[in-house]
Formats: sequence, structure tokens, C-alpha cells
Amino acid sequence: MRYVKLHNDRLQAPLTEDLKVCLVLGAKLRPDNSLSPILQLRVRLVSILAKAYPDWIFYISGCRSDTTVIYRTLVEEYHIPEERFVIDFCGYNTFRSIWDMDLFFKQTRFYILTSSFHIARSLRIARWLGYDVWGIDISDYEKVKTNPYFWREQLAALRSLWLVFCIRTPLGRISTYFFHNRLLRRLRRNEKQFDVQNEQILQRAMSNVDESMPLTEYFFRQLMDGGICTEFTQPMEEEHLMVSLSQVDCTTVIEDVLALALCYRDRHTTLADLKDYYRRMHYQDGVISFATRNHYFTWIMQSAIKEGFMERISPDEPVFPFTGVMDLQPSYMTRNKYLFRPQMDDENNYKAIALRQQQGVHFTYIPRELLDMPQDSELGVIHDGDILAVACDQHTWARGVEIKHLLIAKWIDDKLHFYHASGSGLGLSNMDAYTYMKDKFTMIGVAVYRFKYVDAA
Repeated sequence: MRYVKLHNDRLQAPLTEDLKVCLVLGAKLRPDNSLSPILQLRVRLVSILAKAYPDWIFYISGCRSDTTVIYRTLVEEYHIPEERFVIDFCGYNTFRSIWDMDLFFKQTRFYILTSSFHIARSLRIARWLGYDVWGIDISDYEKVKTNPYFWREQLAALRSLWLVFCIRTPLGRISTYFFHNRLLRRLRRNEKQFDVQNEQILQRAMSNVDESMPLTEYFFRQLMDGGICTEFTQPMEEEHLMVSLSQVDCTTVIEDVLALALCYRDRHTTLADLKDYYRRMHYQDGVISFATRNHYFTWIMQSAIKEGFMERISPDEPVFPFTGVMDLQPSYMTRNKYLFRPQMDDENNYKAIALRQQQGVHFTYIPRELLDMPQDSELGVIHDGDILAVACDQHTWARGVEIKHLLIAKWIDDKLHFYHASGSGLGLSNMDAYTYMKDKFTMIGVAVYRFKYVDAA
């Protein structure tokens, strides 16, 4: 295995002069979503290398949470230009992070920056995949010199060898095919289990509805009181609407809340009714297919407004406090095509989504600096239970995304608070909206949507 030692903030010989790409492997964050000591060291070393080698490009790989925090720290605290980073959100493990370098980014020659206990396995995987890779020896910068994860690394290497076998050999691809079909069958069995859970949650939520609070707040609290944990929607090979009130993220929980509120509003309280409302929001004109799915939140709201479920409080043109304007063509789907495979490999799906993106989105929003105003000010245009769509600044990793996060408004002690789905679950935030957003550089303000209590039809 080949190593280059990092000493006195420079790489020692032998150094490949034409190699200017470095893969930075992520790791778990602390429970409060801050950098762990391992990640703090890697971030500091990236800043050292970025300063010493100004023509290098750094690929940050991991899941969405750790890559975002690493990127944000390097841009905001170390002042490294964002153009020098490429983000890989699909690097869920070491094997996938290294394989993605060729699969998505067409890079087979690069350095790997990770911890000393981890570098040997990383280089071994790269060698098995046939890549020309050099490891960066950072032992001079580490306090712990022993390997506390020796057996973990050996077992993980065996697993990675099996993954290489699966993608490199016909027999392995056949076994992967059968495993994938087994996964799909399991997901469909899970749908029956989800429906049983959905029926229980639906009936509990519809009994003794507290009309003294907004319906959106009430049904969010019903989901929250059920001990629901956050989880991203499970992918399926073919498009199939699978509703689970017990497995949500920040977007699907809003759709769940709105579907429950619509069931109560219209007195249609069966599970079939719930799924029907969900379908009409989740898909353009209610047609279930990957091409017609509303992949952006503004698309979901366009369908909901068209169906008479919601109204947008944010005006079309800037009026105080809606002084911010978002006017762009969403491009995250086509810009990051590799994140949505195999569906985006279908030319018809790609063209249909690209065409919808070209239509663009336009809305005004309240800048985050104004969210510190009291309820009796112009900020009082926001009511309890309103949906707050957090507008997203167009930095590298988020370019092409219009909405960063979703909140349900709640005024407490003259301060705008909110309910939301976060990494720690569903609940009422322990801080107000201004404090929550003021140091998050991608969150620039909120657009406001309101549930319609009277069916327009």
C-alpha cells in the first residue's frame, strides 16, 4: 500500500505532482450534530491541505448530515472557497464512498484522507476496485497511536471484499439481483404492517379532536405523542405510493399532517381517504409515477393549492415583511442524477423532470433577520399552525434546492417557535425560529403556507 506522510503541514516525498484530488471520508457526528473529535481533526487537516495545495479539489463523502456539517465548517470557519468541494451524499460506508469516486465522479486516481486506524482498509478496498490511490499518513497529528478498532476493521474488510465480488463478477451480480428482489418483497409485506399502524394512528387521531388549536398543530402533536421517530422514505424499484405515519422525515410529516387534517375537515376518515389526499398532494394531477412525483416541496404545494387544500400567504411581489424573493429553476434532481438511480437513468423520466424544472418556482419569503420581531408586529401575519418553508441559499451542496427544512409555526411568549421533524425526533423546538436559523448559513428565511379550513369546491 502506498502512503504519503503529512508532516509540518506539507506532504513528504514521494509526491505525485499531477494528482490533485483528495477524498475525505466522513464519520458519525455527535448527538447534537456537531463535529466529533475524529471529524474535527479531519476538517483541520483539510484546511491545512487546502492552504498548502491551492489547486486541489476535495471530495467530501458520507451521509447528508456529516457531509453538510463538514462542508459548512470548512466554508464558514476556515474560509475555503466552496468551489473547491464536491459533496457525495451517497457515501454511507467506506466501500460506497470509494466506489462512488469512479461511478459518479469518474475519478480513479486520488488521495484518501481518513484516520490512521481506517486508512489501511480504505486503501485495500480501492486496490480491490482497481483504483490508483495514495493514502495520507496523518499519524503526526493524532493523539491516539494505537488501533482500538482492529477487529472491527478486519470484519468490515471482509464485508467490503464481498461487495467488490458482487459488482465485479456475474455470479455476484446474480446474487445481488435476488437479494434486491427479496428486499422489494419485504417492503411490500411491510406495507401491510404500515397499513395496520396507519389505521390505529388514524382512528386515535380522529377521536376527540381538539378544535381549540389549529388542525395542523393538533395532528402533529398526535404523531408526536405516538413516539414517532424520523426516518427517510424507503426507496422502491418501481413507483409505488407507500404511506407510513410511523416513519417520516421533515417533508413527509407535513404531508401526513395535512392529509390527516383534510380527512377531518371533509369528514372522510378512512385509510383509503388518507391515501387519496396524500396521492393528490404527492403527485402531479394525482398520477402515480416517478416522472409525475412532486420531488420539490414547492411542487407539493402547487398540487395542494390546485386541489384546494392550501393557500400561499407569501405574496407574489415583495411586501414587508416578505422582502426576500426566490426565483429559480430547481435543478437538484438533474444536477445530482446519481442520487436518484435507477429511475433517473430512464430517459423519459429524466426529460419529464427536466421539463418541469424549467418552469421554475417563484415566491417571496420573510428574511431570517425579521423573525425576531414580536407577534404584534408585521410578523403576526404568521399564525399558529402555518407551514413555514425555509428558503435555501444556493451554496454548492444545496444548489438547485428551493426549500431547506419545514416547520409548523407556534407563537410562545411573543416569540415565533415551531414544531418540526429533526434528527432527535418529532417535537416542539426548544428555541425560537430566529435563534434556530441565525447561524445556519443555508437557511435564509421562510415562505408561509396555510391550511384551508373550508373546501373551495
